[in-house]
Amino acid sequence: MSLETRITEAATAAVHRLDEDLRARLAALTEELRTAAAEVAVEANTAQAETATAHAEALAAHAEATAALEQQVTDLQAALADRDRKLGDLDELVNTTRDTHAMALAQLRQEADATLADAERALVEAVRQAQLQNEQGKAAALLESTQLARQDVAGRVQALAHAISGMDDATTLSEVLDALSEGLAAQTPRSAVLVFQEDRARVWRRSGFPQGAPGIGADLHLPDHADLKAILDSAAPAMVEASVDGPVLGLAPLPDGQQGLAVPVAIGGQSAALVYADGGTDAQALVPGWTDAVEILARHAARCLETLTAMRAAGYARTQRPDVVVPMPPHLRVVQRPTLETSMGDAIEQARRVARLLVSEIRLNREADVMEGRAHGDLGTRLGSDIERARRQYTQRVPEALPGRETLFDEEIVRTLANGDATLLKTGS
Repeated sequence: MSLETRITEAATAAVHRLDEDLRARLAALTEELRTAAAEVAVEANTAQAETATAHAEALAAHAEATAALEQQVTDLQAALADRDRKLGDLDELVNTTRDTHAMALAQLRQEADATLADAERALVEAVRQAQLQNEQGKAAALLESTQLARQDVAGRVQALAHAISGMDDATTLSEVLDALSEGLAAQTPRSAVLVFQEDRARVWRRSGFPQGAPGIGADLHLPDHADLKAILDSAAPAMVEASVDGPVLGLAPLPDGQQGLAVPVAIGGQSAALVYADGGTDAQALVPGWTDAVEILARHAARCLETLTAMRAAGYARTQRPDVVVPMPPHLRVVQRPTLETSMGDAIEQARRVARLLVSEIRLNREADVMEGRAHGDLGTRLGSDIERARRQYTQRVPEALPGRETLFDEEIVRTLANGDATLLKTGS
């Protein structure tokens, strides 16, 4: 056998063996792949089953959560609907309550205004009557006490009458204060009249005080004298006790155990001056009823000052009475001291007179319209401009501080123009 044949056979055998070896290896690999594929398939089936189970559980949980969420949405919608219903009911209740309260408040205000107007009218009249009765009562008490007093009581009463007459005849505020000072000096050992100006009190007149006391024209600073300021603010009479802190009311010390009397002189409810009196070092000189005499002088001075102030505001001026000698029958004899006269009245009565004068002018100038207005019940329309013009003149003449100023004018309008029937003063068609 040739070498070439042997090489060919050897190569063929090697190739054959290599082929079988490769086939064997391929079969082994194929088997391994099949085994691995089977295992993978088993694992895949297992994983798929587990995934399906998890998916089913997730779907169930999702469905359950969706149902719960839908239930919550339903509950929330129901709660919102209930809230809207309650809000609607609450708005309706609030509107109803507001309307009810508004009507009740309007009625209460109307009733309160009417009650206040009635109370103001009653108060004005009560104050006037009380002042008149108080002055009369004080005068009667003083006259009764003089019957049991000392022998010089008659002289003091005469001095009191002289001072009151002097204040009645005064034509200026200064003359009133001077007459007041003279009357006080005749009633008590020590007296003074102070005039208030802003935060100061000026000594107008004084009698019986020592040289160290503030002189006439001296100013007392109110913030430095608490007792003086307290009496000014209260506008009420006050008994003054002895004080160890210094002079009372900034005037002079008051001996221990003694009392003084301070009486504000009020004009329109405001203290314009102050009257003070005490016994000084001679308390025995004070007779029974001296406090009444001092208060009468102070109150009468207030009325006279109010009258003069009202007259000035109304454009009137009081002149001195001329001395006229009137022949008298033999059985008559003129009293040589000034007689007690009735003054024009307090500021309230003066305001009534001013209103009566102005409204009477309307009635005289518009008599036909007044009659027509009463017949048709429209006086306010026919006489509106005249009434407003008279009201402006009235407010210019009557001080604003006078209590019930507008009420006095309205009452005169109703009385004089409407014959007491306020419904006739309506306006419009």
